[in-house]
Amino acid sequence: AISTAAFAEDTVTKVTPTVAAPVLSGEVSLDFAETAANDIGGTMNLELGVDMGGLATVDLNFVGQDGSAIDLDTWAVGTTVAGVGVAIGDDLGVMPGAEGEQTLAAPAMAEAVQVTVGDAVVAVGLTDWSTDVTDVSNIQGAYTMNVANLDVTAAADYNLDSENTVLGAGVGGLDLGLASVGGAMTYDMDAETFGYEAVATSMGITAYLNGDDTDALQNIGGDYAVDVAGATFTAGAN
Repeated sequence: AISTAAFAEDTVTKVTPTVAAPVLSGEVSLDFAETAANDIGGTMNLELGVDMGGLATVDLNFVGQDGSAIDLDTWAVGTTVAGVGVAIGDDLGVMPGAEGEQTLAAPAMAEAVQVTVGDAVVAVGLTDWSTDVTDVSNIQGAYTMNVANLDVTAAADYNLDSENTVLGAGVGGLDLGLASVGGAMTYDMDAETFGYEAVATSMGITAYLNGDDTDALQNIGGDYAVDVAGATFTAGAN
């Protein structure tokens, strides 16, 4: 429930605590892509987000397209007390990501319970939380550290069914003056596949390049964002 509340102490001075209000955000996008008939087709997409932080955290993301209903895409609810955060939702994976993410390994994680303590975070994936919350599908862990002014993240995913491990690493915060550079890489131990992505941002332009061990240059793309009177307009291509 998203609401506001106030209480008064039984003294001369009444106390009205500050309650965090939910933040509503949204995005409308026009996407164009090649169709099976080698034509160019377009879609209008809508994204809505409801976020609230503080003692209680709520993260709801809705999506829809022209002519369709709006659906709840991802959700997470939790709380943080004394530096320890606990959350449950279906978008709580901790593997490092990047801008395009076409070549990075992305171990599936449905609903999960996530625990955060300082710079360490662990997510326990549930096979089907609506029927058995004790049936664990996979476990992910990540730790972020600051090394020479760089934010370096090491992560891993272990699947209890396939016994496969996926390793991941992410780097961000490299300031080159005109641009900031970061990226991520993953390695799937069973498939023996390596994927990477490099990302650079400068003056509203974000560009990325990614590939894997079989094709080092698979995708190049990016976008340009400009703020006009509080609204952000973005154009991009891959």
